[in-house]
Amino acid sequence: PAERTPQDLEIVYSYLHGMEALSNLREHQLRLMCETVRYERHEANEVLYYPDDIGTCWYILLSGSVFIKESMFLPRSSFGKRSAGSFRRGCECIVLEPSEMIVVDYMDENEEYFQRQASHRQSRRRFRKINQKGERQTIIDTVDPYPVGKPPLPRGYHT
Repeated sequence: PAERTPQDLEIVYSYLHGMEALSNLREHQLRLMCETVRYERHEANEVLYYPDDIGTCWYILLSGSVFIKESMFLPRSSFGKRSAGSFRRGCECIVLEPSEMIVVDYMDENEEYFQRQASHRQSRRRFRKINQKGERQTIIDTVDPYPVGKPPLPRGYHT
């Protein structure tokens, strides 16, 4: 990540932009994430993390599969996020087959990773709906900028 050029960041952004696991992030949040995410490959039968490990990151599975607490996760799934109020993992994660994943590190509260900035207000919310013909449609909702007089959210706010 430290050696990424602006062109590299654009490539990472264009790939992450289409991922459903990240569709709730605003553009500036996703661009900040592009600076730190990394790719990892793990072999079958590897334990990715153990119960009571400190959760320093979470994952988006690109290929392969993992097993967590009686559930199998397949590509495009996100997993390993912290539980409400806990920094420790609640269970172990086992890689079932050779797997590739994007690793998203948690940042310090003082960093502006998921902070809302008054100058960046592009929403990337996506909704699914069924039209009258019974076809599924994805709708991307754009939110108007916040009013100028609205106070900023407190530091430490995370989506």
